[in-house]
Amino acid sequence: MKKYILYILLIPGLLLSSCNKWLEIDPEDRIMEDNLFSSREGFMVALNGVYIEMSSSTLYGGWMQVGLFDVLAQYYTDAMGYNTHAYSNYKDFQYEQEGVKNTYQAIWEKYYNLIVNCNSIIEHCDKAKDLLGDKYYSLIKGEALALRAFFHFEVLRIWGPIFKENPEALSIPYAESSVIEVRPLLAGNVVYEKILKDLKDAESLLKNQDPIITEGTLFSPGGFGEGNDLHYRNLRLNYFAVQALIARSALYCNDQPTALEYAKKVVTGVQKEDEEIFPFIVRGQDDQDRVYKTELLFAQYNLKRGDLWKNYFSNSLSDASVLRVSDDMVDAMYEETDYRYKNQWKKAKSPQEVEQYYFIKYSEVSISNPDNEKEKQQKEHRYLVPMIRVSEMYYIIAECEADQTLALNAINKVRNARALKNLTDYSQLASELEKEYKREFIGEGQLFFYYKRLAKEQIEYGEGYWGPLTVEMDTDKYIPSLPDSEKNNRID
Repeated sequence: MKKYILYILLIPGLLLSSCNKWLEIDPEDRIMEDNLFSSREGFMVALNGVYIEMSSSTLYGGWMQVGLFDVLAQYYTDAMGYNTHAYSNYKDFQYEQEGVKNTYQAIWEKYYNLIVNCNSIIEHCDKAKDLLGDKYYSLIKGEALALRAFFHFEVLRIWGPIFKENPEALSIPYAESSVIEVRPLLAGNVVYEKILKDLKDAESLLKNQDPIITEGTLFSPGGFGEGNDLHYRNLRLNYFAVQALIARSALYCNDQPTALEYAKKVVTGVQKEDEEIFPFIVRGQDDQDRVYKTELLFAQYNLKRGDLWKNYFSNSLSDASVLRVSDDMVDAMYEETDYRYKNQWKKAKSPQEVEQYYFIKYSEVSISNPDNEKEKQQKEHRYLVPMIRVSEMYYIIAECEADQTLALNAINKVRNARALKNLTDYSQLASELEKEYKREFIGEGQLFFYYKRLAKEQIEYGEGYWGPLTVEMDTDKYIPSLPDSEKNNRID
């Protein structure tokens, strides 16, 4: 089996810079690994290193966020014509094409590399309880368990079955130790059980120790001599983000009761009447905050976030490489008053001087005075990439709640925050939820998995060479085959 990698990344301050050092986990290197885990600071270095690697272009600094699964969700127009766009092979589900295969291989390897890192942290935590103390032991191990579950869940969503149809189909291995070995493929429902256990164990560890519960996100630097280990909790898999991840994974794996239970836990925990930890954005407060910072239960802090705009969405890109939604589809996606419509889209001229819509959620944020620390602090959203939103919890409640009034109240909570009128007709709820997923999560890689979990047989495609299209879907389009390297290492 291929070697995995332990990422050693030194993070001074707020995940702002890194010193990259790669350490293969071979027996002769265990001394170096043990040295890393000889202090609390070393544990934080290892854990922060995992978070930083999540922002790589292979994962949430590129493919997982905008460059692959939103393409599969058929958001983007192929204005140049059939098979001429740089992403045509991805859009057309050509999983066996060499470039596409290499992309999926890289994603698989990155996730399992990070899983091994999480396992190493977890194992060393159990050996160092006295060194870490109760608070840091609970926080570090809790986050590492949550990250392990999160990575497995992402792999399961990609390569696992459609739970609505065949939850017992063989899917992926679940790695629970840093030992490098070939692990058996497990049924999808078994993987879900392991994900759920890891997340609930993380929830228990974080419950009495995560400062987010009593002090909020602490989205500011720590005081003198305090450091940032316990600050910026929304940039980590905090207590509420773990609960939200339980809700997301449960819904995906067809466990609606658990999904509803945990979505309600989140919204009651973070949006109390007297104290909202994650309030909905105040429209007009900062129109450059196009990711809606206060609503992010969990976000990536990526100094290169602007690359998402430059590499995927910029109006300076050619028609053959830009990810662009057709004007007609943009207009059809939104109601006229929708804050997202006004805030995340802009008309601009293409290199051919054609004025058309461009998606600007990740475009650069201007700062009038780079030396003004207060302004820089206010504009911290310029580096944030959404991972889990509070709005998703309301969508889950709306979908799973049997009481029609409560279901409508849930979706209307988000609609009102986006300057939309209340939905009053319950019969329209399912279709409106799909519209909400489409416009709320564009650029965040969620819509395709919404389609997959519902086993949608048709997906709307905004515009092709011959106009609007409907893409016919089946199991083979929803589930790519395992990477060759993984299949070649198997004897079962």
